[in-house]
Amino acid sequence: MMQQQHYTYGHAAKVASVHMSVRKPAYTQTQKFKNHFQSGAISLSLSYAVMHPLDTLKTRMQVPGGRGIAWSAVFTRETLHLLGKGFLVSSIGAGLQGGARFSFYELTKSYLLPPTSRFQTGQGPAQHPWWIPTLSPIPATAISAIIGDLASSVIKVPREVVTSRLQTGYYASAAASGHNVNAGFVFRSVLREEGARGLFRGFWSTTARDCPFMVILFTTYENFKAFHISNMQTTITSDPSYVASSPVEVKIPAMTSTLFGGISGFLAGYFTTPMDVIRTRIMTFKKAAGVPKGLVQDISMTGISREMYHHAVQQAAARSVHSNGVVRSMRQGQSIYRAFFVGSIPRSMWWFCVCSIFFSTYEVMKQNLMPLDYEQSKSA
Repeated sequence: MMQQQHYTYGHAAKVASVHMSVRKPAYTQTQKFKNHFQSGAISLSLSYAVMHPLDTLKTRMQVPGGRGIAWSAVFTRETLHLLGKGFLVSSIGAGLQGGARFSFYELTKSYLLPPTSRFQTGQGPAQHPWWIPTLSPIPATAISAIIGDLASSVIKVPREVVTSRLQTGYYASAAASGHNVNAGFVFRSVLREEGARGLFRGFWSTTARDCPFMVILFTTYENFKAFHISNMQTTITSDPSYVASSPVEVKIPAMTSTLFGGISGFLAGYFTTPMDVIRTRIMTFKKAAGVPKGLVQDISMTGISREMYHHAVQQAAARSVHSNGVVRSMRQGQSIYRAFFVGSIPRSMWWFCVCSIFFSTYEVMKQNLMPLDYEQSKSA
């Protein structure tokens, strides 16, 4: 009876690349792209639909004039009226956004990781485009996350522009005059007032927020999965048909993926809150009353962040008139932190819940749509 050999990931990938008798992959790249699109679309749409009310609370806290963690100012009759605003456009848009993000994420990752039997066709060593570098799992995951996010931004930014304006009562005056302020009304108003460019207002601030977010989210989640695989003593065998793109596709229990996804989402949400605050203020910006018509106000990322910083410093100075230097510095730091991390706990908890729902659903969807990718071949 032949003794089974065990290898490290790098050695296993090398074995797969030189082995001359390899079975055909269970699914083509086109099939996998479609399946990942479907899995991402259903999972993210479900997650956003469930968590939409909390997203409304978080958004209302971040608009100019929001009072941070003063919950009494957030839980008002107006807020309760707006909790369902933008629900449909958010859920549908999230589905398209999730499909684009995760299909491109998985596709990019499959090319950046070392070639294995999963991407081979027929006999001979694995084919890998010479112009695409082969990376280790962490940088491959990070780059794939960025590319996936950029692919989804074409859908995501218009969706967030429409949703954020519905959630914050941006067109309250139009609603008061009898207009039915829904997603269609907001969409037409943006096109009429700002043109197609208005639908992509805050594109770069959204990208600056979401690229780091996705890198933190996916690298953390993939490391959790790698830890789980290592903890379960899952090994790569000498059978190259068992070798998969790193990490090896192993069935993750629903509760485990729920916990891993939730923690990853919480960390990513918290550390990217400042960019989310800036993005919200750019998307919901209104020209101040009394400003001359020809004067253009700075609504860039630097302009908004500079305004927030100066306002926070002024507030701290007003509260520290009779305090010593140490107390003034502490209060200034607290004021700046509160300005840029307003809504950080609702945002982090929202992402904890979204990612808990998303990753558990996504893993189950992948297992059901591509069951052969999860079959572990037995060595002779």
